[in-house]
Parts: sequence; structure tokens; C-alpha cells
Amino acid sequence: MNSTATIFARLAGVASALATYNGAPAIFSERAPDNFLDTPPTKPFLIINVPTRDEPMETFTETGRLIQQDVRGYQKDAGSGAELDAVMRSVRDLFHNRPGELTVTGGKCDVCRVNGPMQSPTSDEAYIGRRVTIRLDLVRA
Repeated sequence: MNSTATIFARLAGVASALATYNGAPAIFSERAPDNFLDTPPTKPFLIINVPTRDEPMETFTETGRLIQQDVRGYQKDAGSGAELDAVMRSVRDLFHNRPGELTVTGGKCDVCRVNGPMQSPTSDEAYIGRRVTIRLDLVRA
């Protein structure tokens, strides 16, 4: 059960609002490639962070994982974060209370809750950031 793959597959729902990289939506795992930022993108891009929480959830009849993972969105600071805020609200809506709509290889999602969007600090003042934190309760099929 790969939570990053589950999140990545669901983010296709916001692909049209994102920058592109090599002909695909700009959705990255852990960090954006250096050459992607050489020419600052005009649309937001997303980064799926590694899980910040990954705990066993076992009962007598089921084996599962409780996973907490951030999706961070960034955009060049052009004086307004409205476009990025809209994308991140859409990301939230793709997941919050929609466990049955997630594709989980080798399992299923019982619970999906989302916090955010909230500010995500950046190390480059040229960009603004937002993040949502996704909680997934995944159970083996």
C-alpha cells in the first residue's frame, strides 16, 4: 500500500490548473527538479511530501496503516496567492471525506481527512507556498 502513489493518482483531478514538466502535470515527490525552477513556472506546482506519520493499525481481522502526508503547493509570488489558494482548496476537496474514491493498490482507504490549506514556508522569497495534510487509514484488501 503506497500512499504516495494513491495521492499522486488522485491529484490528476487538478492537473489542468498546474504547470507542466516534460509534458506532464508538475506534481513531484519530495522536491521539484532543479531544472524545473530554472525558468519559474507561471502556474502552481505540487510536491507530495514523504509521510510524517506512518503507524500500524491492526485488529484481530484487519491489518492497516495510519498515514499522515502533506501535499505542498507553490507558485511564483506575483502579489496574490488567490490562484494557489484555489488549487489547494481543490486538492483538499479531492480527498476530504472521500475514502471510497481513492485507488489503493493492495488495499482500500477507510478514512480520509484533510487539514488545510495553510501556509507552507519557502526558502526562496520569490515563491509562496500552501500545504494540506492528508490523513489516510489504509487497510489491506
